Amino acid sequence: MKWFVGSIAVFTAVFITVFAVYKSFFQTYPYRYRLQISLSVGEKVATGSSVIEVTLSCGPKVAGLAQCAPSLAGQAPVIDLGSRGVVVATLHTGDIIFPVPDGAVDAISLCARAFGNQSTYEDMAKLPHLFGRRDLSPDNFPRLVWFSSPADPKSARKVTIENIANIIDPSARVTEAFVEITRDPIVVDIAKKLPWYPALLEAQKGKGISSVPGKFQLTYNMFVGEDTK
Repeated sequence: MKWFVGSIAVFTAVFITVFAVYKSFFQTYPYRYRLQISLSVGEKVATGSSVIEVTLSCGPKVAGLAQCAPSLAGQAPVIDLGSRGVVVATLHTGDIIFPVPDGAVDAISLCARAFGNQSTYEDMAKLPHLFGRRDLSPDNFPRLVWFSSPADPKSARKVTIENIANIIDPSARVTEAFVEITRDPIVVDIAKKLPWYPALLEAQKGKGISSVPGKFQLTYNMFVGEDTK
């Protein structure tokens, strides 16, 4: 019996040591933020807000290099403009050309950049310790997609803060845009706002997404992060 107890103790000690070594080589850096954007059309102001979680999982640094895999949880903010449709600040840009032609930024980098963190290997350890709020600048802004008909994904059209008045309405403009570190829970209810989303998710998730270089297209993870539970 003593031998059995001793074996368990040795096994536990070895497991703890191996796990500690593993953790020292493989690091995970999660942080959660709220993305909020307000648009005005005429005299009305509409706001969209959501909580997004970024996780950066990094392997060991070999020969001065380290491989890090980012993932997102949460959903894109949806701004309801009433009869003018909706504008979505997507999590991914929907472009496969880099750099992105109009400079739109993925949700993976958006918050970090607003805080002056470039998400380099050396800076990643600081990400979970961010706090406070930062306004978004024109050169650090998510992809905006306007759906003139929220029920029809074919009505999607890319817009930017520079051309939003030319496309949606002459009076349309961004009045506020910021990111704020938070511990608020993630809420996913985008199917209530974009009724075609479940069909897009079913058609794409786990089945691969074919894309054409230079052609903008909608993908399920533009609207809900691939790591969302």
